[in-house]
Amino acid sequence: MFSDLRQAIRTLTASKGFSLLIVGVLAVGISANAAMFSIVNGVLLKPLPFADPQRLVSVETTARGEPDETSYPDFLDWRAQTSSFDALAVYASNGATLTGVGEAKSLTSLVVSPELLSLLAVAPLRGRVFTADDDKPGAPRTAIIAESVWEKTFSRDENIIGRLVTFESDPFTIVGVMPASFQFPFDTAEPTQVWMPVRASRFSANWAEQRNASFLHGIGRLKPAASLPSAQADLSTIAGRLAAQYPRNQNRGIVVRPYRDVLVKDYRLALVVLLSAVAAVLLIACANVANLLLARGSVRRRELAVRTALGASRSRIVRQLLTESLLLSAVGGLGGALLALWGVDLLVRVSPLDIPRLHAVHVDRGALLFTAVISMATGVLCGLVPAFQLSRSNPVESLKDGERGGSAGAGARTRQALVVAEMAISIVLLTSAGLLARSLITLQRVNPGFVTERALSMPIGLPGARYPEADDMRGFYRRLHDELRALPGVSAAAISTTMPLSGSDIGVGFTVEGRPVDPSVRNSAQYFGISPEYFSTMGIPLLRGRAFTDRDGATGPEVVIVNDTFAAKYWPNEDALGKRITIGYNKTGPREVVGIVGGVKNEALSDVAAPQMYTMFEQTPWPFLSAVVRTTGEPEAVAGSMRAMLARLDPMQAAEELKTLDQYVARTVATPRFTAFLVGGFAVFALLLAGFGLFSVMAYSVAQRRREFGIRMALGAQAGDVRGLVVRQAVRTGAIGILIGLAGAPVATRVLSSLLFGVSPNDPATFAGVAATLVAVLLAAAYLPARRATRVDPMLALRTE
Repeated sequence: MFSDLRQAIRTLTASKGFSLLIVGVLAVGISANAAMFSIVNGVLLKPLPFADPQRLVSVETTARGEPDETSYPDFLDWRAQTSSFDALAVYASNGATLTGVGEAKSLTSLVVSPELLSLLAVAPLRGRVFTADDDKPGAPRTAIIAESVWEKTFSRDENIIGRLVTFESDPFTIVGVMPASFQFPFDTAEPTQVWMPVRASRFSANWAEQRNASFLHGIGRLKPAASLPSAQADLSTIAGRLAAQYPRNQNRGIVVRPYRDVLVKDYRLALVVLLSAVAAVLLIACANVANLLLARGSVRRRELAVRTALGASRSRIVRQLLTESLLLSAVGGLGGALLALWGVDLLVRVSPLDIPRLHAVHVDRGALLFTAVISMATGVLCGLVPAFQLSRSNPVESLKDGERGGSAGAGARTRQALVVAEMAISIVLLTSAGLLARSLITLQRVNPGFVTERALSMPIGLPGARYPEADDMRGFYRRLHDELRALPGVSAAAISTTMPLSGSDIGVGFTVEGRPVDPSVRNSAQYFGISPEYFSTMGIPLLRGRAFTDRDGATGPEVVIVNDTFAAKYWPNEDALGKRITIGYNKTGPREVVGIVGGVKNEALSDVAAPQMYTMFEQTPWPFLSAVVRTTGEPEAVAGSMRAMLARLDPMQAAEELKTLDQYVARTVATPRFTAFLVGGFAVFALLLAGFGLFSVMAYSVAQRRREFGIRMALGAQAGDVRGLVVRQAVRTGAIGILIGLAGAPVATRVLSSLLFGVSPNDPATFAGVAATLVAVLLAAAYLPARRATRVDPMLALRTE
């Protein structure tokens, strides 16, 4: 064994350039696989960092079969009636402004039922978790903070437990500090910094007693004896009871699924596609290395023939060649592991995606073990075919061939077969990348329904303690509106409860006047409370009727504006203007439809048109809003003055992150853009490897056929004839791979269908473009060897014989 290793080291050291080329190719392929495995392992495979993670399940409400959030009264009924769970809990994201400790700070917050932290079985760093008493109506308000807040804001004050702080202008007692390692939920862009009971937050407490207020997500831990089907049957029975008891709960169900599946459902396919892409790149790299080893082995035929003549057995030759291949792959694997350490950090840093647990991904023991295994497998895969091919050569024929390097028959066929495989895999990768790229281009061309250029938005929360009444909120709204319009560099300003594509949206129920009310059917539409200038500021077209005016204020007639989708759905073949609806929020009276506007994309650019309705903010004030301004110059130049303006209006307000409307749109295409970029990058690398593989095969073929080309030219063949001979051979080899790839690509691209937008998985233009690209690469890879073939001196080629 050691003698084989010593001999392999001597042999590879003697050909440093060849060895470095192979090590480099393998290192890049292995590093890409190790990096992607680290991400897939960290996101999809690693156990959740909680006690009994396999027993954690997501508990989701469905409305008429569609996923929905749940209400607090529904959750309380689940908890009281279920027999399948050790614990059930609910949670919802919230905003919390901390004041009284330096400047006002906006912190990411979660309102939770008191069971959540104990359900996850994560011990606090200081203090305790919530108890049932913390969530009773009228109980003293309590909060738990993250270690990062304890350190940065409170300088790790040892007396933090029991300290009174102010969130949203209400006093809270800090009862615990969660360690920095704890993060829940995973699918948020920023880690949670504050936890508080549902009834401790004024905003969520307003909804906690209303069964028709769905805003919570559910999670549970199954009892040891319970199974997923039994838990599903248990909660389905409870859902049936609630439907019989409350008309609002008719057509509402409960779905129980493993929590991990819900956590990664939006990213699982994309990550698997990326892992498959890097695996395909590694296969192409292996085929290239095998080709290089075969070519080099042909040069070594005389050496191997001498070894055989001196008594070396076939198994001894195979073992020696495999040892060299494994040594190369081991060095390549070591380089790949080092590249993966850098690559994973880079991918995590540049990724725009909010993939759960992504930012905790790193190259760990599992990834290193995977790298070691894949390195050994690569060594065997690269070396096995060349080893058996070369060990079968006839030593007598090899010694006769002398300096010619041996016949090329069987070896040439093997090398051509490897190139065919490379081309086939490349075309599958390129087709997938092409479809993703076309899908991204189509998505980016979608009209969001508003003008994004030179517009800046700032979300604002109104604490219930300082703005308890509707008139308080109206007063702030009026002052804010006046200040916005007076800012330098602002050409237009408006207010809305939320911004489209911001990740926040409001769905509100309503009834149509003159239509019978079915309690089992809930009409709902996306809702915006706006100022009169909102449509003109946002560039949303008014199709019919009128926009709001100042006369539609708090004391004006109750009116509503709907989008064209709303009008077409609820008044088909009728004129929606003048019709009346009653909106559930604030229990206001019937509102007359006075205008119809174009629809906007509210959640994602790929959304189908949804019904939307608008009311005047003054008529239905909300405790949160977003200010939007249209600027004469770059929007970022106005950000500072907007923050200063907010500080003047209310020093206890924390200006949250200001974003342009372009950034909101970019957020919705971040996932398809990143996926297309990575798959495209791997596809281009695979294409280059395949082109290099064809080039190396053709270059070696030309070198082996020098005598043949010399004879042809001596007998009168022209340079163009010889070039054509070489190019035809290359095209014939590559064309077989292209045809095989085109036949297999539809199977692979069908898997991508859920990642595509506006493009068919079998899009003929993409397939034709990819085939044309491969043909161009074929011709480019054949050109240099073909030129070299025409430069053979016939007399010199014949003299060598």
